[in-house]
Amino acid sequence: MPEIFFDMDNYLNPLTEAIRNAANPVEAEKHSKYLKNKFVCLGVKTPAKNDILKIHFAKFGKPEKSKMNAYVRFLYDMPEREFHHIAINLYEKIAKKLEIDDVEIIEYMIVTNSWWDSVDTVLRLHRVYFALFPEQIRPVTERWIESDNIWLKRSALLFQLHLRKKTDEKLLFDYIQRVHDEKEFFIQKAIGWALRQYSRENPKSVEKFVHENNLSPLARREALRLME
Repeated sequence: MPEIFFDMDNYLNPLTEAIRNAANPVEAEKHSKYLKNKFVCLGVKTPAKNDILKIHFAKFGKPEKSKMNAYVRFLYDMPEREFHHIAINLYEKIAKKLEIDDVEIIEYMIVTNSWWDSVDTVLRLHRVYFALFPEQIRPVTERWIESDNIWLKRSALLFQLHLRKKTDEKLLFDYIQRVHDEKEFFIQKAIGWALRQYSRENPKSVEKFVHENNLSPLARREALRLME
C-alpha cells in the first residue's frame, strides 16, 4: 500500500469516522436547504465539528505539511459538505508553513465544490499566504480578477477584507471597476461587502468612490450600509 494511503487510514479515518458519528439528520436537512441543496450534508454544526477537531489534534497532532495537498484532494472528493470544510480547517493548522507554490492548492479549494461558505472560509488562508509572500499579491489576484471563474473573482475582491488600514485602496477600487457591471449576485455582493468593510477605515473615500461609479443597487446599498 502506498505510504500516502496508509497515512490516510491512520490520520484521516479516525477524523472522518468521528464526523460521521456526529451526524444529525434533522440538521443535515436544514443545512442542505441553507446551501440551496447543492451539497450532501451530515448536519454536524460548527461547534461540534470544532470539538471533534480539538480532540483529534490532541490525539494525533497536526497534519504533516508534506501530506496536506493529498489530504485536501481526498476530502474534497467526498460528497459531504462537512469534509470540504475539514480540509480547510486542517490546512489552517499548518498555514504558517505555506510555500510559494501552495497557491495552487488554495486555488483548488476555491474552484472545487465552490459555494460562498467554503470560498469565503478559504479567505483565512489567503491572508496567511499573502502575508508570507507579499510579492505574489498582484500577480495572483490579477489572474483571479481576470478569470472566468466567479469564485476566483470574488476572492480577488475580498482578499483584503480584514486588512483595515493596510488595505491597498487603489488595487481594491481597480478590481471593483473591472467587474462592477457583471450581473452575478456573488460578485455584486462581494463588491458591497469589500467596500463596506473598507468604509470602517476610510468612509469618505468609499462614499466618493460609490458616487463616482455606476454600481449596482445591491453593491451600492451594501457599500453604504454603515454610513446610512
